[in-house]
Amino acid sequence: MTGKKVYHLLSRVVDIRPEEATPALLLFFYFFLIQISAYIIEPVKISLYLRWLTADRLPYAYLLSAILIGLAVALNTELLQRVSRHFYIAFSLLFFISSLVLFWFLFRLHWPWLSLIYWFWSDLFMVTSTTQFWIMVNDLYHPHQAKRLIGFLVSGGLLGGVAGALLAWRLARGLGTENLLLICPALLLGCLVIVYFYNRFPQKEERVGTARPPTGKTARSSPLATWQAIRSNRYLTALTAIVALGMIVTTLIDFQFVSVVGQTFTEQDARTSFLGSFLTILLIFSYLMHLLFTGRILRKAGIRAALLIAPAFLLLGSVAIFFIPAAFLIHWAVLIKGTDKSLSYSLNQSVRELLYIPVSPEVKYRAKVFIDMFVSKFAKGLSSIILLVGFNLLHFNLRQISLVVIAFILGWILLNLSITREYVNTVKRNLKIKWQDADRAVTESLDLDLTRLIFDTLESKKRSSVLYAMNLLDLLKTEKMSPELKKIISYKADEIMARSMDSVLESGGQAMIPDIDEALEHGSLGAEVEEVLSLSSYREVMKDYLDRVSKDRSQEAETSRMEAAKALGLMETGPTVSKNLKRLLKDESPDVVRYALESAARLKQREFVPLIIRHLGRLATGDVAQQTLVDYGTKIIGTLKDYLSDKDEDLKLRKAIPGILARIGTQRAADILSLELKKKEEEVADEIVEALYRLRSRHPNLHFNPELIIPEIIRLIRKSYGFIFQLKEIKDKKEAGILFQDLENSLARTLKHIFELLSLIYPMDDITRAYQNICLGTKKSLDYSIELLDNILKKELSLYLLPLIEDLPLETRAQRCRQLLKNLEKNKPGD
Repeated sequence: MTGKKVYHLLSRVVDIRPEEATPALLLFFYFFLIQISAYIIEPVKISLYLRWLTADRLPYAYLLSAILIGLAVALNTELLQRVSRHFYIAFSLLFFISSLVLFWFLFRLHWPWLSLIYWFWSDLFMVTSTTQFWIMVNDLYHPHQAKRLIGFLVSGGLLGGVAGALLAWRLARGLGTENLLLICPALLLGCLVIVYFYNRFPQKEERVGTARPPTGKTARSSPLATWQAIRSNRYLTALTAIVALGMIVTTLIDFQFVSVVGQTFTEQDARTSFLGSFLTILLIFSYLMHLLFTGRILRKAGIRAALLIAPAFLLLGSVAIFFIPAAFLIHWAVLIKGTDKSLSYSLNQSVRELLYIPVSPEVKYRAKVFIDMFVSKFAKGLSSIILLVGFNLLHFNLRQISLVVIAFILGWILLNLSITREYVNTVKRNLKIKWQDADRAVTESLDLDLTRLIFDTLESKKRSSVLYAMNLLDLLKTEKMSPELKKIISYKADEIMARSMDSVLESGGQAMIPDIDEALEHGSLGAEVEEVLSLSSYREVMKDYLDRVSKDRSQEAETSRMEAAKALGLMETGPTVSKNLKRLLKDESPDVVRYALESAARLKQREFVPLIIRHLGRLATGDVAQQTLVDYGTKIIGTLKDYLSDKDEDLKLRKAIPGILARIGTQRAADILSLELKKKEEEVADEIVEALYRLRSRHPNLHFNPELIIPEIIRLIRKSYGFIFQLKEIKDKKEAGILFQDLENSLARTLKHIFELLSLIYPMDDITRAYQNICLGTKKSLDYSIELLDNILKKELSLYLLPLIEDLPLETRAQRCRQLLKNLEKNKPGD
């Protein structure tokens, strides 16, 4: 079957990409064959042990497994270090095949203690084969890929378990318990063939360009070093504790179940048949539950809720034993064992394997082998000690064992709550912020007002000594003059200053101006100039001078009007100043208006505001007008809101106002912009979104109301769906090349605005990480970004957003967006 046919077949039942189809199908059958073998081996193990050694000696089997598994872990770790992973898996399969044949032969000798050795061997097979399967999955998939495909892969194991348990149930009485083992070698040979083909697929590190050792070997490390690496990693430590507590709970419940079964069924083949039928029904139920609920729970409730379901149900079951009569203990045992195993085989296994995926490859494989093999068996050994102490010393019965189970379940729940936070942090560590926000970087590293003032000061040297003197005065007031800047400014500055004051005073004499070099050095020039400006004679002369100059609109008088506009900002407010400044704010010369706007910013009179706002729509004066209104601050926020809301106003003017509100940077400015979003005005929506993002970036403590932000996010998602539908329609039209590119650009801009809005109501660093890595576009960066979003966003938002950023063919994306659009028509999140 070709890869294309496999994809078309699988895409009907699972969310899969074309390049994922063949590897996923092979892994499905690998797990299917492994689990058939496992569920033939499992009932044989229990039945033979109960025949020869009885249920009372079960703790010894648990303890032996815990002790010997340490040796197995050391051997597995050494193999992982010395050989490639596919060779390690193939070698393990050959070992298990030959062992099965050997056990079949030895069981015919009827050695009682052989069943204890077989118990350990079967535990080793279960944990090794399952761990190796998930190593293969980890090799191939990133977190979001695994989340999509894990349901399908686990289904293979569940179906295999059903088939294996069914074979044990139906064939135990006819073939005999020991002869069932001969079925397994043939199945494991099929797994060997799959491993051969699996090795041909590129691993995820290879797909993203990460260097791997030539043989695929892992770094050399002892079990002790692996344990130290786990202890130094908070996330892996929590995961280890969860696996240990889960295994203790499972082992104690398993002991209760086996004890009740041993008391109820005394004949070997009948017991094997019962266990086979129980496991068959259990696995069918597990499969149906997995098929119907696992994927939905992970998609809609997330990992946190999925982790809590199993301990919650087991807690209820353990409490229930205190209300069950002794005659119905078999029913209780079947129910609680069924609950434990059905959740373990479906939801728990899926979630646990997802928790491994974001761990770095350098430690993941060693940690997984150590945790799944050694820690789980160590926990089982600890359980056996609890049972030995409980039965031999404290004389516990089954109900008292349940009290111990309840205590461990409560600890399990607490750990599950903590690891979800660590999981998100681990995903974040796989996503680096690729670039800093340009607006914030410029704001933090460059004083724009000082830069503009320095530029104006130097430029005014060429045009007017009066302008230069007044700009120099402003520069001195900033108290940010570096030695290099003082050197540049002071060049011939004393001569220019003297000429400038003479021309302003027009009194026939020279003002007493200090030496500029000395004044710059000691910071005294500002005080000297202000002393001159405060003279009554100066103010009287300037009154008539300014009135005359402001009325002269000739081209020749432009420089004089610029001087007058600058001088007005240095004077105290009054009728003359207000009248002349209004006149100059209406001047036709952009240079004059710029100086008039700067003066208005200093005086901050409300009567100037309408004239200032008119300049927002003009290219030559718009930037200075914006800065002037920013300098007015909070006192004009209401006025700015009125202009922004007025649809009859000039659109260029309205588009400039959100940026001004963002630069004012108060909570009231944030509230006004958020409320404007609710009006859904396309003309100014982009500017409002960008302004809100700048507010959030510069003032992280501001609050934004999700009830106002989410509806706009949904509106932009709908808009993006529309772009996708249009792209699909014109994709194959030759003449639509430019239009196609324009639509892609529009979709990218809209997606950027969606993330800007998300950053208002979710942690900004997290949203920035996700967006930048989505833009990066590699398989790994995209997949981890989606996983992060899926864990931090409300599920109703991530459901509608993810199709816009997932790596999907255009036709599939359009189809999914159309389905989601129908859902949006019925349910409107955030409304």
